[in-house]
Amino acid sequence: MSFRHYYFHAYCAGKAGIEAMMRNAADEYGKEGLRFNAIRPGFIATEIMAGIPEDSDTYLSYIENTPMNDVGQPEDVAELARFLIGPESRWITGQCINVDGGHSLRRGPDFSSFIA
Repeated sequence: MSFRHYYFHAYCAGKAGIEAMMRNAADEYGKEGLRFNAIRPGFIATEIMAGIPEDSDTYLSYIENTPMNDVGQPEDVAELARFLIGPESRWITGQCINVDGGHSLRRGPDFSSFIA
């Protein structure tokens, strides 16, 4: 689990809590055939990320700390979600799967320029 984003303490704690709840649910309800998984999207080109200018230090730190040296598209996350709800994933439960171009292998972005 990689939640190392400076200045995002509450966000990181919230994500960790959701993942713990998901794992407990997977364990508790597995015997009833229910599966619980989480998707960890990385830097995905969505409206919320549009607020980070592409020429900013923060944006560049995302790219520099992503082994695939790019940003993801919503379709990248959607394809994993489709797989996880389909029959092909029948033996997968209690997992947190990154869709982040390898970003979770490194440190989080530097948001210091947004802190006054």
